[in-house]
Amino acid sequence: MRKIVNVLFSITFLFSLVGGILPQSVRAETSEQIEIVLHKRIYRDVRAPEDHFYENDGLTIKEDSKNPDDLALIEKTVGLNGANFEVFDATKLYDQTNLTPEKFVASFSKMSRKEAKKIAHEENLQHIGKITTQTDSKLQKEGIARIQLPSQKGKAYLFIETKLNENKQLNVDLDKKAAPLMVLLPQYHPINQEVLKEIHLYPKNVGYVRDPYFFKYGKNSASDLTEGKPVTGAKFVIFQYDKNKQKIYLDMSPVHDLQNSWVTSSDPLNDTRVDKFISDQDGLVNTGERFLPSGTYYFEEVQAAPGYRIDAAAKKVKVEIPEAWYDDDGNFQPVKVNGQEMDELISGKVPESAYQKKEPRVYNYQTKTSVPQDPRPNGRLPQTLGTMVPADLVKTLRQRLPQTNEGKSLLFVFGLVLIFAVISVWRKFIIHKIGR
Repeated sequence: MRKIVNVLFSITFLFSLVGGILPQSVRAETSEQIEIVLHKRIYRDVRAPEDHFYENDGLTIKEDSKNPDDLALIEKTVGLNGANFEVFDATKLYDQTNLTPEKFVASFSKMSRKEAKKIAHEENLQHIGKITTQTDSKLQKEGIARIQLPSQKGKAYLFIETKLNENKQLNVDLDKKAAPLMVLLPQYHPINQEVLKEIHLYPKNVGYVRDPYFFKYGKNSASDLTEGKPVTGAKFVIFQYDKNKQKIYLDMSPVHDLQNSWVTSSDPLNDTRVDKFISDQDGLVNTGERFLPSGTYYFEEVQAAPGYRIDAAAKKVKVEIPEAWYDDDGNFQPVKVNGQEMDELISGKVPESAYQKKEPRVYNYQTKTSVPQDPRPNGRLPQTLGTMVPADLVKTLRQRLPQTNEGKSLLFVFGLVLIFAVISVWRKFIIHKIGR
């Protein structure tokens, strides 16, 4: 316990009410239960969201608020359903630290989720339950979670965000903005000083999505050892497999609150709903701002550039997007395309390092030149009047012809004409005889 207390004391005090709110008085409570309402918000701009901290006062933000801080939060973020929070009773931890309320709350607002989870585990904090954000019927808003808790004076409650629901098509970066929430009771209205029976908190963080790219290069064949050259004009779509193992394609419709739409299609090339990605003069196939959350996806070539063919590998270029920017040891986790690591985009642009390496790289191979076919099926001459000239007769005739090229050609043509004439006369004779 002393170790935990020292950790809390050592954290520099820089209080942000995003991480929790403080008791504003030591007055006695007037109710036995309090409802805490979480408004889960996520930045629309995944590139470089403002590092804006909203000061929770326990009240809801009004849509027509004139406060610039209120407007910044509402306009730059959206409510997010499917976010899960674990709730712990941290009262005993607060009682044993001897920290002021301000420092106690501030210490948790500066922790990472992992640090808070470790403390909750090591101190065996009572787990109260789990809540999940959803569309709230009372407020008519998305991203709302409610929980009823005992409201005795001095109660401390810890909220730790966990993973987003698996069925969501959007990931949340839980490490950059999702600080633990610590709430100390009681809380009072900032103006009339009445005890709040409903406390509203606004946790927020950044959407975690990535935008993959690769370079399309062409070669004569798979055995060609040259670097190849950029292929311009190859057309691709993106697909993934749904829970029923069915292919679904990235839709053309605009992204709604950082979420993509997916459709089934039997003809993705000509389906106007399906988004297309075309290789440019550098061979670059870039998804632009069609962000993808973590998971496995595939580029599928649906139209080759002139002079090139689509092989099986080009129909299934694998894209692997990890669950977070960094692993548990702090190592950066790159996107992989076709098994190759992708340099991360800089301010939304493919970095110069990728252009220099031309990686990740995927190859096309040139179409094969057709070889003239022998017009004689099975080594035989063409049929005439329903009769096939025997191959052994042709062979005998060729053996008796002169060996010079010119004489051979003339005699061969003459021989064919003679054979056809004999066969025709013979056939007419047989038909006439049968008719008699």
